Amino acid sequence: MHFQLFLIGYLLVFPAPRSIENYAMKYPAIPSDLSQLSLCFFVKVVADQELQSIFSYAKLDDNDIYAEGSPTETAFGINDEHASFNALIYDGAWHHLCFTWENTYGELKLYKNGQFEGQHRGFEVGYTVRSGGHLVLGQDQDTFGGGFQLENTLNAQLAEVNMWDRVLSESEIAAQYTNCRIPSGPVVAWSELKTLTHGSVIVKH
Repeated sequence: MHFQLFLIGYLLVFPAPRSIENYAMKYPAIPSDLSQLSLCFFVKVVADQELQSIFSYAKLDDNDIYAEGSPTETAFGINDEHASFNALIYDGAWHHLCFTWENTYGELKLYKNGQFEGQHRGFEVGYTVRSGGHLVLGQDQDTFGGGFQLENTLNAQLAEVNMWDRVLSESEIAAQYTNCRIPSGPVVAWSELKTLTHGSVIVKH
């Protein structure tokens, strides 16, 4: 699958050398509280030996939602509860990732390149993600809208980050991968993030 084909719009390049000044931020983000969600994007990580933060959303003083990668796992968190998946992305290739979660049974699932990779059950049952926080791409928030650490900074290319207030079906997720295109999400829309970059992040058309 040649993900270059999806570049009808743009991508964000988080370059080397890594810096805590390199990120995209939206505030306020997430227009209404979430009891379920889907987060999908394309990412091409420059392989190294560090944990890298892809997506971070914080309402108070720490992460409420996060997605990150390392040489040994891909991880997702809600309300600082951490879930690891054996889905490796540190190979210098483009990958399509989708995380889905709902709070009734706490089912958290990961799809990689259109295929189901794994799930966790009982994950933050009954929890609600609150609206109006800081959304950051490329950094991990240790404080509300800040507290970035160099060792967690992203060195990658990122495209079509979108979020929904529902659990996408397996067929919808597979279609994103097949079509190399992610429809705009009603909670987070990729089109909104183009003008919200900081530091040396490159907007590439």
